[in-house]
Amino acid sequence: MELELRHLRALVAIADTHSLVRAAKVLHVSQPALSGLLRRVERSVGGLLFARSPTGCVPTSLGADVVADARAVLAGMSALTDRLGERRETPGTLRVGGYCGFLHLAVSRWLRDRPWCDTVSVHEDQDETTTLARVAAGTLDLALVYLPPLPDRIVPDGVESVVVHPREPVFVILAEDHPLTRPGAVPLAEIAEYPWADDPPWTTRWSAYLQGVCRRHGVVLDQPHRPQCLATLLDLVREGMALAPALATREDKQANIVVRAIEDAPLWQELRLCYRPGTVVADRIDEVHDAVVRSYAGRQGCSAAFDQWWHERGRDLLPAGYAGLRR
Repeated sequence: MELELRHLRALVAIADTHSLVRAAKVLHVSQPALSGLLRRVERSVGGLLFARSPTGCVPTSLGADVVADARAVLAGMSALTDRLGERRETPGTLRVGGYCGFLHLAVSRWLRDRPWCDTVSVHEDQDETTTLARVAAGTLDLALVYLPPLPDRIVPDGVESVVVHPREPVFVILAEDHPLTRPGAVPLAEIAEYPWADDPPWTTRWSAYLQGVCRRHGVVLDQPHRPQCLATLLDLVREGMALAPALATREDKQANIVVRAIEDAPLWQELRLCYRPGTVVADRIDEVHDAVVRSYAGRQGCSAAFDQWWHERGRDLLPAGYAGLRR
């Protein structure tokens, strides 16, 4: 049997969700149909690709290699589609990607004023795997990505990265008049008492990490809302219909939405700046990194939650050489 893109997408979905049932939902097929497809692929490659474990379906040694190859092929196809579908950009355009809140535009504004950067093109994608694949494929020159602390390595070969912050906490946003809107951090157990809006469980690396943290803390999030658009998510929060996760750098009291820390910071992510060697960005990565870190440190004042975390812990985790910003 000759493998097709649909087979590769199925393997990646199973690896990402750790479940045939969840993968079938993501792919909009029945679970028996997906099981049959997996068996045919395993016969074609000559071995078992996934094994059952206490945490669900996990790739075998052969499966890990096949899934890695599948990701590379799918990333290449995505990059090819981007190249064919995009308008021809101005020569010298520096393409900045990722999904990191205010820093995305802050670094783009800074780059726009550099003598070695003609123009800037801003791209966004909530899926960090897709963003990194586009850096590797050459359709992005620079990206800021959040990586939840999961064991799998997703930074592709050929992509270099430097840490902006190694352990940024995830905060929660809620309506200004929500019952949990009070000074101080909110316990995760109390958050679980209200509807939650986020990625569908186990469909992304973030959602897999979130579910794992909740399981370890003995809580289950009630997640009736699964918006695909940030504006919809914010409307749900603003109307008091849901709570939602937020980057620690989000501005507080914006459009009747407030930011609060989660007690004991059970959720966190690493923020990285990614690029390809041998590019104009690589030649100036120390300069770019310095600008990003300084913009990050300058975010003090965006919320009481950020300021408290920054002075208690966040500033001490800045990369070496930034002692002057630890104020």
